Amino acid sequence: MDEAGPRPDTFLPDSTDRLADLFGRLDPGFADVWDAHLSRLLARQQIDVRTRFLILTAQYTVTERIEPLEETLGAALEAGVDPAELLEVVLQTYVYTGPWVVAGAGEAYLRVLAKRGIAVPDLTARRRSRAERDLESERSTWSDRDRVDSRLAELLDRYGWRAISNGLRLRPGHHLNMIDTLDALDPGFLKTWLDAVYEGMYGRGVVDDRTRLLCVVGATLALGETHQSRRHMRAAMRAGAEPREVLEVVFHTTAFFGHPYVMPAAFDDLVRIADDEGRITEMIDPARVADVRRIVAARVSRREGVQDDLSRDV
Repeated sequence: MDEAGPRPDTFLPDSTDRLADLFGRLDPGFADVWDAHLSRLLARQQIDVRTRFLILTAQYTVTERIEPLEETLGAALEAGVDPAELLEVVLQTYVYTGPWVVAGAGEAYLRVLAKRGIAVPDLTARRRSRAERDLESERSTWSDRDRVDSRLAELLDRYGWRAISNGLRLRPGHHLNMIDTLDALDPGFLKTWLDAVYEGMYGRGVVDDRTRLLCVVGATLALGETHQSRRHMRAAMRAGAEPREVLEVVFHTTAFFGHPYVMPAAFDDLVRIADDEGRITEMIDPARVADVRRIVAARVSRREGVQDDLSRDV
């Protein structure tokens, strides 16, 4: 059984009763299923209320669901979530959605604050300054393999270490290969991309990396973008998230965005990532790991076009 926790009206204070009434008029049986399903998922305490609100903010922003976004922002403020963190989560979606989606969410954010007489927070003092960072200190956060890579010194000299360092810390191996590829394709674009994304956005520090990356996992799952959700699941764990916290983001997503792109693909991705990171037993009883590996491997092979025993549903 799930422990007692927040009910749906914590997160949906304006629409829980409206939806319950609507669904009840459509079919009381469906209304009961919906209420029990949502209540049990939101009562789970693997992620705290603050984090759940921030994830929802990211998800409603990227999917351009403005009405529930406004409701979520208002409920989050009532629950004591920092308005600066809510704003930062909206702004961080720029990397995956571009300016117009952020603009729509930003207007909703301003309406919510104005209705409550809250001033727009000044994020300047919250952002990490360039002076706070030190190359030698950050070098210790890179993987051994990246630190000795023969390409690294020249790339650091050419593009600056701050943006590159953020990527090396969060996405070892992959980030350096991406930089090398873009350096060959178009150095001008690479410089713009590094400065805007990895230093300009990922280096802001207004929200801690663990929380920011859990929000990105939620946002990409809500969009059905499984390639990026995989990459950010791994990055979130490397930034301090527990595998079960990442798993809870997947469960949370099913409550608000349904199951497409989430089950079983997201579970399979997370199992493989946790296994690769040596953390699978934080999610699964060691006695069951071998069986889960087998089932996941069969499903992944089938999705990747490898023909096995198609008479079995795995």
